[in-house]
Amino acid sequence: MKSPGPCRSLSFARAAAGLALSLSLGACGGDDKGDTDTTDSTAGTQGTDGTQGTDGTQGTEPTTTDGTQGTEPTTGEPIPADCDALVSPSDDDVAALQGALLDAADGDVVCMAEGTFSLNTEISISADNLTLRGAGRDLTILDFSTQDLGANGIKISGDGVTVKSFTVKETPGDGIRGDDVADITFDDISVEWAAKESEESGAYGFYPVGSTGVVIRNSRVIGARDAGIYVGQSTNILVEDNEAYDNVAGIEIENSTGATVRRNHTHDNTAGILIFNLPGLPVQDGKHTLCYENIVENNNGNNFGIPGTSVAAVPPGIGFMVLAADENEIRDNIIRGNRTTGVILVSYNEAIGLEPAEDPNFDQYAEGNYIHDNSFEDNGTMPATPIDGVVGVPTPDIIFDGCLDPDAMAMDPALVNCLWQNGDADYMNFDLCGGLADKSTDLGPVTCEGISLPELPAG
Repeated sequence: MKSPGPCRSLSFARAAAGLALSLSLGACGGDDKGDTDTTDSTAGTQGTDGTQGTDGTQGTEPTTTDGTQGTEPTTGEPIPADCDALVSPSDDDVAALQGALLDAADGDVVCMAEGTFSLNTEISISADNLTLRGAGRDLTILDFSTQDLGANGIKISGDGVTVKSFTVKETPGDGIRGDDVADITFDDISVEWAAKESEESGAYGFYPVGSTGVVIRNSRVIGARDAGIYVGQSTNILVEDNEAYDNVAGIEIENSTGATVRRNHTHDNTAGILIFNLPGLPVQDGKHTLCYENIVENNNGNNFGIPGTSVAAVPPGIGFMVLAADENEIRDNIIRGNRTTGVILVSYNEAIGLEPAEDPNFDQYAEGNYIHDNSFEDNGTMPATPIDGVVGVPTPDIIFDGCLDPDAMAMDPALVNCLWQNGDADYMNFDLCGGLADKSTDLGPVTCEGISLPELPAG
């Protein structure tokens, strides 16, 4: 409850935070789908890490007083007029920050001052329409390098939550996670792991799953061992103006429908942008991801994903990878310097190192995708195994495994993966399902205009 004055007392919040810490869960194992809670069916599902328990994922730094909601910080810093609480770094950052969030009412704005908050446990946000805002991405730092309680850095369970203008470092699990929420926004956030290509880093920087209305903008993720920016089993998604590098996957849209991915810069990952459908998840048949005006370049890093996860099967040097996903559009992107290939379209197939898909209703084929008006340059110059042996060196800018649904109506135009006006980009159907017997570089069968996807409502 709010007090009559401009601030709120934190005496209750501190007690509640102490109780919350005493009951906190330790990090769970699973696959890489999240180094996260065992309660999340996707956290460990094949989300790219390919597994169900954790997506393979498994992330730093003075002090004044706690500056909690009851009074102004002892530094004399006033609470900004648009904040309901102001928290400053203190001798007990967990109690101060978690206490402020526990005490917050729906719709409150909890502000964090400049400085480094040292946190050894997961921080939770359960109020609806709450904003957690720092002083700036490079000014407010949440350091989880000593974390030994909880699976993630920040766990969001309230609807309408916005996190904004701060950095999360060195979480052992996902940086910021939201499960089954509506209207979650990540704005001007950085999630970082300092170690290069380390399996000890967290799996995901951002991990909204099972959600509706996801916005990720003006943000950055560095060093995730699965996907830096991940959205899974969700709808109505906007991912714009972000940077992702030194991750296994820069951006991954998985088992989701209705995403716009625009004006992002993904570079120096193992793969730049993944559009995946995986079996065994509660939500299937994701489609309709629109990717445009992205710069996808030099994604040639080693794959340091957890062995056995889906993302660990991705060869280094991939620009875009569409796996078992239908009716997506990739247009007006700059795709360059990816040593294996610019775009690969593949079915979900054990032949590429994936676990068997045991769900009889799973659609394993990549069909009806539309790739047009992109700029390709210097891709495929030194393809990774097994692409080098299967396709050859150099590898074309766009490659397709040639696998088609045998139960689908023959020659249905809606199932054709269309290529249109991609400059002088070259192409190969490498006929994986035919045993590589009938490879073809003929663009004729795939030269067509597909159906353009609508923009999401401006957000």
